[in-house]
Formats: sequence, C-alpha cells, structure tokens
Amino acid sequence: MIVGFGIKSISAERRVLPKGRINIKSTPKIVSISQTKSGFMKKKKPLDVNFEFTTKYEPDVGEIKIVGNVFYIGKGMKKILKNWEKNKKISKEFEIEIKNFLFRKCLTIGLNLSENMQLPPPIMFPAIIPKRTPKKAEDLTYIG
Repeated sequence: MIVGFGIKSISAERRVLPKGRINIKSTPKIVSISQTKSGFMKKKKPLDVNFEFTTKYEPDVGEIKIVGNVFYIGKGMKKILKNWEKNKKISKEFEIEIKNFLFRKCLTIGLNLSENMQLPPPIMFPAIIPKRTPKKAEDLTYIG
C-alpha cells in the first residue's frame, strides 16, 4: 500500500512548436529502493521508492520529467528490498502497483504542465464525433 508521495523536481521543455504528427510516450522508472530512516509510521518504516517519470514528445518536440519518491508499506517489504539490493529486480505485483500509481499522479501533473508549455496533453481525452449516416449496406456494421 502506498502511504506517501513526494516530488523532488519537475522540468518541462518545449523545443519547437508542435506541428504534424507527434508521438507521446510516458515512462515511469524506478531508480532506487531503500528503507526509510525516519519512521513516520509508528511500527513500520516504509520503503522509499525513488522514481523518474518522463513524457517525451517525438520527434524532438519536448519533454516533461518528474523526479520524486513514493513510500510503500506492505507484505514482503524485506524481500522486495533484498531483491532490489541484490540484483535490482522487483516482483511484478509490486512493480504494477507502483507504476499504476505513478501513471495516475504524474500524468495528472503533466496535464497542467503540458498546457502551460503549449504541448499536447500526455493523455487522450474522449472526443464526441458527429454520427454519420451510412450510405451503403456495407457501411452498416454491428459489433456485439
């Protein structure tokens, strides 16, 4: 369970005004995992998971980068820490929980930054498209 989130730095850069097709790729990366020194929780000291979250706008349009940490308390904390210290590997369950959390938090932050930097939003919004009337029988489709 994630019990805390902090941002250490945010950087955003627009190199050129966006035009044409732009590929947007957001990537969360776990940089390090350590045991916290301070116990802000009474009985357990959470894991301190340091991350970098990068959204790149290609071809070379811009980039948003968020660096921070997440505090985690849960089953298998000792095993997670031991595996990380030994070979920089983590379990799929732990990775999925952390990265899904980072996507929710960092894309929300990136949304505001992208607007201020005149970059496309890092996530797609639903769009309302006018309904067209089919002209031929083969234009009628049913998916169900």
